[in-house]
Amino acid sequence: MIRGDEHILIIKLSSIGDVVHTIPFVEVLKNNFPELRIDWCVDKEISHLIETYKRLNRVIACERGRWKKSLLKPFMWHETVKEISFFVKELRNTSYDIVLDIQGLLKSGIIAGLCRGRRKIGCDGAREYGWIFVNETVPVNYEQHAIDRYLQVARYLGCAELNWRWPFLITEAEKRRVDKLISELNKKRLPMVAINPYSRWKTKLWPIERFSQLSEKLKKMGILPLLTGAKHQRSLIDRIGGVNLAGMLNLRELTYLYSRVNAVISVDTGPMHIAVMAGAKVIALFGPTDPNRTGPYGDGHKVLRADLPCSPCFKRECKTIKCMKSISVDEVIYQLEGMI
Repeated sequence: MIRGDEHILIIKLSSIGDVVHTIPFVEVLKNNFPELRIDWCVDKEISHLIETYKRLNRVIACERGRWKKSLLKPFMWHETVKEISFFVKELRNTSYDIVLDIQGLLKSGIIAGLCRGRRKIGCDGAREYGWIFVNETVPVNYEQHAIDRYLQVARYLGCAELNWRWPFLITEAEKRRVDKLISELNKKRLPMVAINPYSRWKTKLWPIERFSQLSEKLKKMGILPLLTGAKHQRSLIDRIGGVNLAGMLNLRELTYLYSRVNAVISVDTGPMHIAVMAGAKVIALFGPTDPNRTGPYGDGHKVLRADLPCSPCFKRECKTIKCMKSISVDEVIYQLEGMI
C-alpha cells in the first residue's frame, strides 16, 4: 500500500513500446492518488515522448547509450565521467518514498541502487540480477500483456480502480505542423494508411518486397501509403515506395500522425504501440514474439501470424524466418478492407 501524498520514482528506461506500456500505470496511480508526486527516469532518446506529460512531476533523462560509446574513447572520459556524476547527483538529490523498478534489468537495477529511497520495489522474476537492488518484490504474471502486468503492480500499491485512458501528449505547435504536412502530402484527400516496416530484431522483419507489393496495392486502391521510421532507416524505406516520412517526425508528432490515418500496418516494434496510444486501428505482423504479451492492446486491432510450432521463439536470429515469410500481402489487404 501507499499513501496519497508520497513521492515516487518510476524507472523504465526503454524501449519505446515499454515506455508506452507504462503510461497506463501512471494514469491509474494518479487517478487513485491525485496528490502523488511521480518522477520518471527514462532514456534520453525516448524522453521527449513524455516531456509534456502533465501527470508527471519530473522527467529524468538518462544518456547511458551515449555514455557507453563515449567511454570507449579515452579523450572523452573526463567529460563523460563528469556527466555521469552529475546524473547520479541529480538522482540522489531527492529522497523518495518509493523507487519502483518495473523494468527489472541490470541497467534499471543499478539506477534503483543509486537512488535514495525508503522502499525499493521491483517485479518478481527480474532478470540479469536486477532483483539485488530492491528490497521488495511484487508477484506478477509474465504470460499476460505488459500493460496488465503493470496494472498488477498498481493493484499491489493500493489502487482500487484500474480504469484509465490514453493521455494526449502532443503540443498545439506540433499538431499544426503535422496537419500542415498532411495537407501538403494529401491534396486529393485520399484515405491514408501508415506503414511501419522496421524493427531492431531481424526476426521481426517482414520481407521488404512484401512491403513494396503492399504499397503498390494500396496506391491502386486509391489509398495513400505513408511510410514511417527513424532517420537512419530512410534509405531502406525508400526501396518500398510511397511517401517516406522516416526521420521527419518526433515521437509525439508520430502519435498525432497515426491518429489522423485510417489504419497502421506495422511489425512488432515501438511505433506499433504508439499507434495504439493514438487510437489508430492497427494491423500487426507477428513472428518470433508473443502478441498476448506485447501485441496491440485493446479492441479493434488485428494480429497476423503464422501458426507454427516454433512460434513464439523469442529469438533474434533465425536461418529461415519462416514465421514472418508465411504472412502474405493478400492477408494484410483482406484485414485492411475490413477496417476502412
